[in-house]
Amino acid sequence: MNEITSLTDQLERSTILDLRNGTNHPLSLRYSEIHSFALIQGDIKDGRVLPGLDFSNASPFYLAAKIAVDNGLERPDTFSLMHSALRKFYLNFQPMNAAKWLGINTPSNTRLSQIPPWGGVLPWRARTQLSYQQACESAAIVDNASMGRQGGVELGWQFCGPVSDEKIAIESERILVVLKKIARYGFQRNDSSDGDVRATALVNEDNKWRWLVSSGNHRAAAAAALGYDSIPIRINLVISRNDVLFWKHVVEGLFTYEEALFVFDNVFQN
Repeated sequence: MNEITSLTDQLERSTILDLRNGTNHPLSLRYSEIHSFALIQGDIKDGRVLPGLDFSNASPFYLAAKIAVDNGLERPDTFSLMHSALRKFYLNFQPMNAAKWLGINTPSNTRLSQIPPWGGVLPWRARTQLSYQQACESAAIVDNASMGRQGGVELGWQFCGPVSDEKIAIESERILVVLKKIARYGFQRNDSSDGDVRATALVNEDNKWRWLVSSGNHRAAAAAALGYDSIPIRINLVISRNDVLFWKHVVEGLFTYEEALFVFDNVFQN
């Protein structure tokens, strides 16, 4: 571990508020003052992955992981079964642009129809649209490199098709590696920068909440497929539906009020 990474981990560790034995509610993070992150026990049933799929029967990573668990993690045909399941998802879900990916069929701002799905910044994010898109493109390179592959989004994006067979293989491998690790050692976490599944908490008017994975999709899907009812998650953003008029991309006009609420509700209710 280099000196910069070590310093980052130390700083982050000191700012994690463990709420699991307290309120176990993300709103407590807003009133913690000195903490940047909250550790919460998140029920799998309340977990969501972009663009708003749950773990019960919609998340492609969960479906591929469940096939692997049911078939046997060490069986030689398991990888091909996972590959087939992911290929089916990517063939059937190929939104042409960010608007379609978010489920907005007739966006008021045509810009959403002119950028790729991975440029579809969520209405409450502080990043600019371009910054968000560039972050997704950089993450794709890192994710592929973690499996010894070169390339970025030109191979395909993990959240929708079209993708290459190589990208499907990469995602299948990533899921299988995580599945075997959790099956052997249990679901483990630590305070380092990559030690948890990270998520944004979405809170509705009744203070009910869902968690939307921002990092750790494969770990969350693997845990769900292995039968975990809940896992620890690290929250850094708490988004309230009541605050829609203050969300950055509503204020700036990329989303209308109605479109922003649609995106929130699509994640929350699915």
